[in-house]
Amino acid sequence: GLGMAPFLVSHPLLLDAWMQVRETALARARAVETLTPGQITRVYELVMRAAQHLAQWQVPDRIAQGRIDVIRREWPEVAAHLTPDFMGGAAPLDRLVCDSARWSIDTQELIAALVLEPFGDLIDGLTDCMSTPFVPVLDPAMACADLSALIARDWQWAVDTDFDDPHHCAQFWYVSEAKQEPRLGSRFIEEGAALESPLDIARQVKALAGALHGQTGPIAAVLAAHPEHRAAARRVQTLARHPYAEIRDNLIGDDCLPIDMLRCKLAFFGAAKFDPKSDRWTRITLAQGAPLADELHNADDWWLPTFAS
Repeated sequence: GLGMAPFLVSHPLLLDAWMQVRETALARARAVETLTPGQITRVYELVMRAAQHLAQWQVPDRIAQGRIDVIRREWPEVAAHLTPDFMGGAAPLDRLVCDSARWSIDTQELIAALVLEPFGDLIDGLTDCMSTPFVPVLDPAMACADLSALIARDWQWAVDTDFDDPHHCAQFWYVSEAKQEPRLGSRFIEEGAALESPLDIARQVKALAGALHGQTGPIAAVLAAHPEHRAAARRVQTLARHPYAEIRDNLIGDDCLPIDMLRCKLAFFGAAKFDPKSDRWTRITLAQGAPLADELHNADDWWLPTFAS
């Protein structure tokens, strides 16, 4: 549900660790210069399984089903692209990922998942890197000019956003009194904006940029006079060292869809067959096809499992 979305914002280093693992795994798979006959056969098997999985993935939500239908239409093109000559050539998986730009984002993501599967020996050890003992730390000695440069490099999109425009600040995050759970409200329709949770990261960074304008010396002096900017300064510094630590979007705009954040987090947990019930919560399938205790000796990988015909 909606409570999962703020987790990604509240744990920037963990988000970065997860994404770094994913990108490292993809880089290792793409770096394989030549596939063995067994690996090629495995890819073909998984391509066919993915097609069957897609055929069995039906949801009532019109938007979600439309995206599934697009993958279904494109997947035969992907399969046809993987000719024996293509798969037997140099770095075929790297070329496949590059070529995937011709298809939709969802199909590209399915291809990214596909190319990892034959290489457990290369990537399984990365699971040890999916946690982090570190927390973001503010460096008050950084020069104002250097912090401003980081904002210009990484956050210009936020600085350029007009938060006086109702479309760009239409929503607010808060914690419900009854259940102590995160909620998302409509700023100009509902009450409660005075109790807003600090998930308006882009707006905070823009305010920080304004406070730094014309300032010299270390940021400590600015933050001592304006402590409300400490959190934003810390996030700007953190993103400079951890490039996947932030969702680079306006989380209070009227086009913010929490369902996208939910899918991101749940996908790392192995969720499949997403079945959105609104833009704020979704049903999922976990562990479909997972072996029982007496089946462990002869279990398959249960990647994109399917029902028997």
